[in-house]
Amino acid sequence: RFPGCRAVLHVHSPAATVLSRRQAAVGARVVRLAGFEVLKALAGVTTHEHEELVPLLPNSQDMAVLGAAADRALDEHPAAHAYLIVGHGLYTWGATVAEALRHVEALEFLFDCELRLAAAPPPPADRHADPRPGGAR
Repeated sequence: RFPGCRAVLHVHSPAATVLSRRQAAVGARVVRLAGFEVLKALAGVTTHEHEELVPLLPNSQDMAVLGAAADRALDEHPAAHAYLIVGHGLYTWGATVAEALRHVEALEFLFDCELRLAAAPPPPADRHADPRPGGAR
């Protein structure tokens, strides 16, 4: 599938595990990552305006079922740099171990950012408004 791929890494981080469960619980089939400068750490990405779609695969103890799900997800999202197995962890790859590790680090950072954004209160309607009760004094 990826002729230049010489390394695949799999990690079981809290951010990947929690975000995959959270997204799957609301019916998402991918995690959408966009607007972050660190997206440029992914091979071939040259702008923060890139939208990375990380497929979510249901966990299975049957490796044939899991492999078929990965094939379908990557057929649907051929530009993906990774996929998440729901409630389990992240798989990513690269031309070298260093590139695959860079992908792990960037994606883990992005997953953590997404979880923090989801937990943060929404910004005020007027982003220039003073956020303190009653405004500036």
